[in-house]
Amino acid sequence: MNSPVLLDTDSAHLRQRAWRLYFEANGRLHGLLESSLKKNFGLSVPDYNILLALFEAPGQCLKMGELSGQVVYSPSRLTYLVTHLERDGWVKKVMSKEDRRSYQACLTSQGARIVKEATRLHQETLREFLLADMTDAEISQIVRVFSALDERLRSRNKN
Repeated sequence: MNSPVLLDTDSAHLRQRAWRLYFEANGRLHGLLESSLKKNFGLSVPDYNILLALFEAPGQCLKMGELSGQVVYSPSRLTYLVTHLERDGWVKKVMSKEDRRSYQACLTSQGARIVKEATRLHQETLREFLLADMTDAEISQIVRVFSALDERLRSRNKN
């Protein structure tokens, strides 16, 4: 029997369906963004997220810990990704002036150029596949739902 266990109410079925649709659509959209960024710029989605966070940061630099929190990657994963971005010439690691035991990741001019170009493609892809047929009210609802989810997850992670 293939029926889900513990889904004994219409509400539980609806919640499970919402999760599955989110999970599947997110996976498909992520795959589409990944292949498009790779093909056109040699970037993965995590690479792009790091470059964008640095581009938007004051002075286009962030302490590694701050960057890790913004892009929601573990410190070890972030270090690995930044090392590769540094090798490609898009990011430079610089010793922190405030704390010589820590490093900042700084966007290079080449990194700024690539993230500007990649952002145009990223936005076009999102407009075409995520936002094209949505009203402003629907987009506002998505913002409300994910803002509330993010707030709950952030407060849970603080505990």
